Order: sequence, then structure tokens, then C-alpha cells
Amino acid sequence: MARPAHTPRPLRKIQNTSGLSNKSFPYQLSNRPPVRLITSEAGLLDCVHISDRLNNRVEMRFSAEILHTRLRKAILLSLWLGALVVAFLDENADGSEANTIQLGIATAPGLKEASGRYVAPLADAMNRVDPEQDGWESEVFSENASEKLKKWAKTLTHPPKTSSDPKKNLFAAPVTFGLKPKDLGLVFENASFVVKRAHDFQTLGQGHPNELIESFMESLFDGLPKHVELKPFKVSFGKASVFTRVYFHANGVQSGARKQVNAEWKLEWNRNTQDPWLRSIEAISHEEILAIAKGEAPLYDDCTEAVLGQNASYRDQLLHGTDHWRTRLSRDMGLDVIAHHGMALGDLNGDDLEDIYLCQQGGLPNRLFLRNADGTLKDVTQDSQTGWLDYSTSALLVDFDNDGYRDLVVCLADQIVFMSNDGAARFTVRNQMSTAAQTFSMTAADYDLDGDLDLFVCGYNPSHDFEQASVMGEPVPYHDAENGGHNLLFRNEGNWRFSDLTNATGLNVQNNRFSFAATWMDFDRDGDPDLYVANDYGRNNFYRNNGGMFTEISAVWRVEDMSAGMSATWADVNRDGNLDLYVSNMFSAAGNRIAFHKQFKPGIDPSTLQGFRRHARGNTLYLGSHKAGPFQDASEDMGVFMGRWAWGSRFVDFDQDGWEDLVVANGFITTEDTGDL
Repeated sequence: MARPAHTPRPLRKIQNTSGLSNKSFPYQLSNRPPVRLITSEAGLLDCVHISDRLNNRVEMRFSAEILHTRLRKAILLSLWLGALVVAFLDENADGSEANTIQLGIATAPGLKEASGRYVAPLADAMNRVDPEQDGWESEVFSENASEKLKKWAKTLTHPPKTSSDPKKNLFAAPVTFGLKPKDLGLVFENASFVVKRAHDFQTLGQGHPNELIESFMESLFDGLPKHVELKPFKVSFGKASVFTRVYFHANGVQSGARKQVNAEWKLEWNRNTQDPWLRSIEAISHEEILAIAKGEAPLYDDCTEAVLGQNASYRDQLLHGTDHWRTRLSRDMGLDVIAHHGMALGDLNGDDLEDIYLCQQGGLPNRLFLRNADGTLKDVTQDSQTGWLDYSTSALLVDFDNDGYRDLVVCLADQIVFMSNDGAARFTVRNQMSTAAQTFSMTAADYDLDGDLDLFVCGYNPSHDFEQASVMGEPVPYHDAENGGHNLLFRNEGNWRFSDLTNATGLNVQNNRFSFAATWMDFDRDGDPDLYVANDYGRNNFYRNNGGMFTEISAVWRVEDMSAGMSATWADVNRDGNLDLYVSNMFSAAGNRIAFHKQFKPGIDPSTLQGFRRHARGNTLYLGSHKAGPFQDASEDMGVFMGRWAWGSRFVDFDQDGWEDLVVANGFITTEDTGDL
């Protein structure tokens, strides 16, 4: 039996006092004090809380925890759980100091002076973040070797000017050098690229590493390369040597055209952990991509400013990063360092040009841009009434009422708001529902084939107090968590009414993970869309649609993909008539080093150990089968697993040759490391 949609908190509007417009900004409150918009002298939008509860003071709170990467956070979390005891600062019942240790932490000015003592288990956990104190010789070696490799890579793009430069003497001993390809075989060619690969290599003898690598680079590029990266991802110890596996990436110009080189090397070092020296360099694989067109111009030009530059919101809002706004906006408004904000594309005014809706940080209005005939974008946020101020993660531009116009549904923390489009990109609120979980993405499809679009909402963090909860969640266990938020299926009943049919349709099965994204596709060709859900911190879900009822089949079809799932996309990549699935995860060099070391979790059962190792591998390509059997993991065979920290991927035929190409959006935010959390 269908359940009614979750009852939301009252929808309210806050009068805009910024002088930007006479209209009001809609704002979805999440039990927060009222907000008003204020314009500074620079014309920047600053939001402050006006609250009797805070005595009219602006409360500025910053969270240090989410400055860590997922790996560091996972390590700290597991260490903290293992060392958890009843602990208070300087509050030993018997007055004894036997269980405390001085950490030398200074008290910030203006705060009550504290002794800086912690109980020993907590201090021990904090010390274990340092691999040397924790006894991880391999990680100490990796850090020191990586530092040398970074400096070495820099010398290849910016050579030392004098022989006395320390960078000239990073490696003093002669090394055996085996990087030169014997034969480069052609593997791909079109009007834009030539791709060649080699798997056999010749040794150039022994010599100084700097001289050998410079000679090698001269054979690859005309002049200095533009960029060089050496990324260690595995470490193993022998009796007298240490071996590292390294990814080598470089780009520059050869024969007047742009060139990129991708390779994998095996490096042998002496066993001096603190000051490692190279003994030999051996190539495992080598790939060269040479552009056909002459010149140093990239394939794609950054046209952001040309398209958006005439809008004040681009200069005053979009050009500023999170670090700028976190010094101006209170965290209570939904500002978050991680910044999970999506976008939506669609023609909103019937001119056959795709327009863009951007989700923004809490306290900053979402933005709607209409595309002009000349390709530029015009900010129509005020007129469209879509400038929501809540922390917005996801939006869709789809036609929910079948009037031929794309409507807007936007996710505001744990709320989703439906707005109808009048055909001229002017929107009216039609419905609002609670998701009862922090939501990062949504996807729409007519799952029951009744002629209108239904909505699937991905639940990530189950907490109701999203300002206090980590946006990355608190997964337990880290590699296969089952304490995430609940996903929801809303059936479109017409007239802007939606019913929660999650349980009634069978989508409540294994509905307790940290879901990041979902995709509909009729993989079994029976006429109705099936659903794949990419989950962070563990196994994914695959639901087969049987006439509106769903069955979870991920294990049977071998597509659980226990990793850090963040997106999924379908295509027939090998043109065999079967749909294939590509899932974006997280490649972790540190994870590949640590999880494969014998020191990692000794005594753990093999299946659990494999789960940790799989979590760090990277992206996954599943090939569909002609038979009614499971998918096949072809990620490593086809070389598509190392997508780095991959948030989203799409199959696109860029060169229009009939074969689906693959683009992966990856990376993460960073800032200057001041050493102060």
C-alpha cells in the first residue's frame, strides 16, 4: 500500500533586502534562524543570521574534520573506535597521571587555559597518524621516496641552472636504465590522434639518473615537457632493496604537435628508509598519444569567462571558492567545505538551446542561466524565482506534468521542491517533500510505464542534524557500510502529487547504504527501466524491474562493486549488442600501498581483506553478456580503472566514429596546508 510522501517543514520566503531586486528569494528553512541578504561595498552577497537565540551575533563555526581526505578520515575513525575509552581532560578519578601524556597543545588566545593532557589511548591513536611512530616502514619509505620523485619531476620541467643546485644531486649513485621502447606499435588512429604502445624495452646501461632521464625525455619531446608527474602506488620490500611501482605522466610538444606519454615504471631503491637512492628503473608499459593538428593549443579551450563573464553573479559569486565564502558565511546556513553541488541542463524556454541550472552552497542563491543564440549565458535567477538559498546538491530539469515544458526539482539538504515551468522559464512552487536523509542526487524515469515521470532520490547521510553531521558520513564498517540513509521512490500520481512507493515496489531491500548516484536503463530489454545505484563505502545495488516491482540482483549479476561508488553510466562499448556498465569509484595510491602490505590487518579473513583492497582499486567497467549470465569485470584488461578520485563519468562519442569514448570527472578540493587544523 502506498505511503503518503513525507511531510516537509513549512516553506517560507525571506524578503530580499540587498537592493538587487524587488522580488523575494525563496528559501527553504531547515530549523534555522531567519536569514536576510546584505550587499557589501564590493557588491558581494553576504548572508548573516538574525537571531534572538544568538543575541543578534553572527555565529561562525568552521569544521576541521572534513579537511581530511577520506583515507585519513577512515584511518582516524577506526583508530578512534579502537581506542575509545571514558576520557576527560585532567579528570582522573584518583588524581593519577599514569594514563595521561603531555601533547604540548597550546590553548588558543581568549579560551580557558587547559593543561593539554589526553588519556594515553587517545594520544596513542593520534600518534598513529604518523607512519614512523606507528611502525609502518613502508609508508615512511614511500613518503621520502615520493618527495624525491616530486623534486626529480620538477627538474625535468625546470632544470637546475647550476651544478651546485641541490636538485641536481637528488640521486648520486649510477642506476640501470631500462625505459626506451624497442618497438612502438600503432593501436589507434583517427583525424585527431595517433596512439602507440610498447611492451618490450631495452636497457640503456648504467649512468647518472639525471643524465639518463634527460636523454630519455629528449627522445619524447622537443624541448622541455610542459608537465611531468611521478606517482608511486605500490611498495614492496626485498632483502636488500625496496621496489616501487610508479605511474609516469608527461605532456609536451613533438614535431610541432601536442604529445602525451603515459607509462608504468618499476623502481628499485636501496633500503635506506630515510634517504632512499635509486638503483634501477624498468618500464612495465609505455603509451604515446600524438595530436595530428600542429601547434601547442589544447583540444578544448576554456570558454567559461566568454560565456558567463557578462553576468555580475559570475564575478561576484561563482568565481569565489569555498575558502572565500567560509570566512563570510556562517556554517549554520549550510555552507560546507566539501561542496557537493550538481547542475542540470535543459531547454527551459522553447528556443532549442540548452540552459543551465547551478546548485550552490548554503547561503548563496542557486543560479539559472538561459543560453543566448550567440552561445553566451544570461542570469535570469531573479525573474525565474529559482534562487534557493539552502545547501543545494542536485537538480533535474524534466517535464513532470506532461505540458511540454521542462520543470524543476531541486534537492535542498533533506528537502525536495518541485516547481512548474510556464514555458518562459518562470517557475512556481507546486510541491515540497522531506527525504528524511541527506540527498546528493536524483534521477527520473517512468518506471511503471503509466505515461509520466517518477522520481528516485538517493539518500546518503541518515542524520537529521546535517549542520553537525559530516557530509562524508560515518560509515561502519568503512569498506562495506550499512548505516547510510534510505533511498526513496516517489510515484507521480498527477497534479503534482507524489506517493512514496519505496517499500511497496521492493526498493527497500538493502536500502541502508550511502547512495551517491543512480541510473535507469532497460538492461534486460523487457521494456521497463531497471535501476543501478552507486553507493559510497561499499556494495552497490542493482534492481531489476518486473512490471513495476523490483528485485535486487547485484550479487547474482556480479556488479556489487564494493568500493567508493559515486556515479554510473551505460553504453555498448564493444558493440556486441549488450549494454555495458561503468562505475566511478576512487583510485587510492595510498590504499593500494597499504592494503596490499602484510602489515595491514594481520589475521583478517581473506574476503574482508579483498574488500579493502577492492575499495582502493578505482573505477570498474562491467561488460554485458550475450547469455542471461553475470557481467564480466574488464576494468584492468581495458585500462580504465585508474580514474583517480572519480566523481562522475559519461560515455560520449567525442570523435563521432561510432565507438563510445569515456570522460571521467575527477579530483578534489585543496588549500594551502598551514599545519593548523
